[in-house]
Amino acid sequence: MPTLDTALNDQTGWNGLLTTINRRVEVDLQEVERVIEVARRTPGLAEYGDELQKLAVFFTVATQSYMANDPGGLSGLVDFWDRYRAVVTQRYASVTPVELRAADKVVRSIFQRFLDGVPSANIAYSPDAAPLVFGGQGGLTGYFTHPPGWNRPFAIISLPHAAFDNVWQWLALAHEAGHDTYASVTGLPADVESALDARMRRAVTDNEVAIPDVDVDLNPFGVPYRIQYSGADFLAKIWTAWANESQADIVGLLSCGGAATVALQQIIGFTQTDSWEVFNEAGTIADGPEAHPTSYIRNEFNIAALEVMHAGHAGLARQIRRRFEALHPGQPDIVWSLGGTVEVARVPVAEMATSAGLAAEVLINQTLPSLGSQSYRDLGFFSPQDQDIVDEVALRLAAGDPTFANTQGATPRHALAATVFALEAGRAQADVINRTFMHFV
Repeated sequence: MPTLDTALNDQTGWNGLLTTINRRVEVDLQEVERVIEVARRTPGLAEYGDELQKLAVFFTVATQSYMANDPGGLSGLVDFWDRYRAVVTQRYASVTPVELRAADKVVRSIFQRFLDGVPSANIAYSPDAAPLVFGGQGGLTGYFTHPPGWNRPFAIISLPHAAFDNVWQWLALAHEAGHDTYASVTGLPADVESALDARMRRAVTDNEVAIPDVDVDLNPFGVPYRIQYSGADFLAKIWTAWANESQADIVGLLSCGGAATVALQQIIGFTQTDSWEVFNEAGTIADGPEAHPTSYIRNEFNIAALEVMHAGHAGLARQIRRRFEALHPGQPDIVWSLGGTVEVARVPVAEMATSAGLAAEVLINQTLPSLGSQSYRDLGFFSPQDQDIVDEVALRLAAGDPTFANTQGATPRHALAATVFALEAGRAQADVINRTFMHFV
């Protein structure tokens, strides 16, 4: 029988082991410099010269910090570097130049439009450095973003390779850009969460919604944790946990209109069940819902937001709701559970749907200090006239007309929204829509 080294039962010895096994798991700083030099010679990246230099400094400092303080964390840093390297090498090697060029245009259009009206002093990093897109792994739901953090100078968004031939699902890029703007404005997350918390508590107190008390007790499962939520506490907990994802949906909606909601339905579905999570937070047990809103409530939230945005979108909202009502499971409650088996909470669908409408009103219309006492609606708005432009672009796109992007008033975000309606008008034209959009946007 092998004998374990008892010296590793000491924290100092254990840290020494981590240093040993992670000695090759680190960012090669010479490689960073070489890749950044390549980026400076790559069309579309040269303009990021200052940010790229800051990126080199970031990886130098972060690598040294992890090696000294947390060797096990080096793997995460390497994961970040792999994606930044992919941003550069995919463009330099011209592996997917058409797709990435189209995606970059869309993301830049949405990102800069939102931040243009934010006081520059509140923007956490260079306001003219839009996120960059790379061809990532995964299926059609494999969209995600690495927003600026750890003093990284700009964000990157993953566009899964599986989506390269499904441009109508690129509406998720608008949502991911919403995550990046959220991380880019100092104080915005706190403002949004505070606004949602206050509105949900008031809704329960004023009997606008009826939410039952919730008792989360993990002691029967060997975990010494129990917390009892009042209805107001529970609803506030839910929506503050959902704040980032919900506001990202709003950025997509304000950028592309109802097309964002139509495309989202294809990605998230209509389920009425979701997971409740238990995790360590600052050394203590904590709990909360999955960060993405339960898909049934997310549908309700987005349809309500489309109606709140402008009365002129009511007709499209009705069509989206008819599809939703035809396809959702039709159960009376939203249910959260641990591991899919242990029920934590059960709330009537009608009450959660009402709360979704209230959340939509907050996120669209409430002014926030971090935005310069402006609302999301003030920074970016999708009007019925925008929808008219999208409708015209969709007709041209479905016909394979390479001049579709020259439609009067059209911008990349209008072109992106049009892909959804072009597909709705004729699925047999999917290949034409896909090819035309990517080559001419």
